[in-house]
Amino acid sequence: MPPLPRPIGLLLLLLAFLAGCQSEPVIDCRLYMVAEMPLQVESHLLVVPVGINGKWVHLVVDSGAERTTIGEAAANRLGLPHDPNHVTRAVGIGGATTTTDVTIDRMVIGGVHFPVNRVAVGPFSVQNDRGLNADGLLGADILLAFDMDIDVPGGKLSLYRSRVCPNAKPPWPGPSIEIQGVRALKDRLLVPMDLDGAAGMAVLDTGAEANVLGVNMARRIGLTDQDLLVDPPVRNEGTGGVSISRLHRFRTLQIGPVVEDHPEMVVMQSDFGVGDALIGESFLQGRRVWLSFPGRQIFVSPKPNGE
Repeated sequence: MPPLPRPIGLLLLLLAFLAGCQSEPVIDCRLYMVAEMPLQVESHLLVVPVGINGKWVHLVVDSGAERTTIGEAAANRLGLPHDPNHVTRAVGIGGATTTTDVTIDRMVIGGVHFPVNRVAVGPFSVQNDRGLNADGLLGADILLAFDMDIDVPGGKLSLYRSRVCPNAKPPWPGPSIEIQGVRALKDRLLVPMDLDGAAGMAVLDTGAEANVLGVNMARRIGLTDQDLLVDPPVRNEGTGGVSISRLHRFRTLQIGPVVEDHPEMVVMQSDFGVGDALIGESFLQGRRVWLSFPGRQIFVSPKPNGE
């Protein structure tokens, strides 16, 4: 066989050398902000403005909600047409409901157009006499596509391009506490918890006003129906209606390295399907929080009182 022309021979040698190099792909760990918006606390819940079809609505930042959902009153006010081809069955406190989605032309979050053309509709009110005046929920279908900086003290929510990087840190200069052992299941972030010596996994739910415990873990701790009868009742309004639970005071709640003494938790008569409990705003209140669903990372700042 005649020798290859010199330039082609060198090129083949170079390609063979590069093919033999098993280099790791380069991971871009830089922070890229996608959107930033004002955040305000109403009745212990986090509320942000969202533009739908050129009009403003206010949605609760709810990482525990599977889908972004607006109330029927808001859908009617905006004149959004229902789409009978997309039916949503929602299971929540009090039972289940079935509704049809509504179609939208444009959704703007933090000045950025998001390619969302329909949202769910919920037969509920996101308003109360304690200061909450919202139109719906900004859910996990949008939120968990990004890394989130929930800056409650600074009054803003920032969405970043998601990244999976070793030793990634939140984008604030002050101290932060990493919650180890975070897991993801379906579209939920779960954190390890220890409640009065019983271990469990809890869903981190920014849309829950209080920490909520399922009945199975309550039984593992040793709580009986008789114990709960002396606790004050709590009225729960959810997707499927109204139910009554009990507010119980425990000895200690530990989430990662963070320990709370004498926490109060709502004890449900049922479980959630995912996790043993919901960890909500009573834990996150006053903190700055970094959530990364792809990276399985949660960081929280210390509370102003040092907790």
